[in-house]
Amino acid sequence: MAGVTGLALFIMCAGFFLFYEFVYFRFWAPEGLEGLPEPDSYWPTPPEWIAYLVLWTMGLGGAIVAATRFARRLIQPLEAVATAARRVAAGDLSARAAPTKASFAETRQLIEDFNHMAGQLNRAETEMRAWHAAIAHELRTPLTILRGQIQGYVDGVFTPDTPSLQGLLIQVEGLSRIVDDLKVLTLAQNGRLELRLETIDLAQEVASVVAVTTPMLQLAGVSIHMDLGSVVIRGDGARIRQVLTALLDNVRRYAAPCEVRIETRVTRDHAILRVCDHGPGLPEGTETRVFDAFWRSDASRSRESGGSGLGLAVVQAIAQAHGGVAVAMASEPQGVTFEIRLPKL
Repeated sequence: MAGVTGLALFIMCAGFFLFYEFVYFRFWAPEGLEGLPEPDSYWPTPPEWIAYLVLWTMGLGGAIVAATRFARRLIQPLEAVATAARRVAAGDLSARAAPTKASFAETRQLIEDFNHMAGQLNRAETEMRAWHAAIAHELRTPLTILRGQIQGYVDGVFTPDTPSLQGLLIQVEGLSRIVDDLKVLTLAQNGRLELRLETIDLAQEVASVVAVTTPMLQLAGVSIHMDLGSVVIRGDGARIRQVLTALLDNVRRYAAPCEVRIETRVTRDHAILRVCDHGPGLPEGTETRVFDAFWRSDASRSRESGGSGLGLAVVQAIAQAHGGVAVAMASEPQGVTFEIRLPKL
């Protein structure tokens, strides 16, 4: 900035000199100056040089002050971001850049964006650790059962028979379901969940699922009432059936015995698949958390009921892959209503 200021002053002085030398006094000089003696030279005199140097020094001093203040306002926030970035790169995801009062709006926005990014990374790492712990917990029980039972067969403690082998098969099926659910969630989070889209009727898909699951639900004391209107959408029929199966399994595990009502509707904006039960319901304020992987409430969703905690997360992932959303709300007088809102055809 000092160099720019000095160059500007030099160009200004040289420009004035050239203007008076070659233009003003030759073409536009006022008549009152015609009688003045011709100067010996238009080159600046020593006093004029002193005046130029004084002006240049003043301009240079002002430029230095301005440059210092500008550099401080610009460099301090950038240095704060750089320091925090080095800490994040070293593994300290709690590092944040401290904003400065005198910084520019752009650098303040940079600091806010960096801190937001660091917070997202910190939350992602926390969620990843929670996922690892939850997955290890879900897999430990069936694996322990399988290992103990098989070790008993090897040692001759247990005698293989049909009931015991069926129990082992149930544990293997549980492991397979957890792996499949994790695969669906991972693909959905990466935007790679493939859908085989075709024109389907939600009412027909619901009827096919209910026909298969009714015996199991009746054994648990769940009675089904259907109010199905024809709702034609572009969707993956297998995934839609998977959604309804997960919702009904959720009712069987956590709300039985109860009545459940299944509806299909078309609104102005969405195609609706609704599953409403009259079970114990959800704790207040947890309607959005039920779709988090591995989440359970203490009252109604304990691990003793046998769920992996992934079913509703898979429901949300499939709904979002269709361009829709899954929501949960309280039923009247009690219970939970799960609503899948999908784009209309």
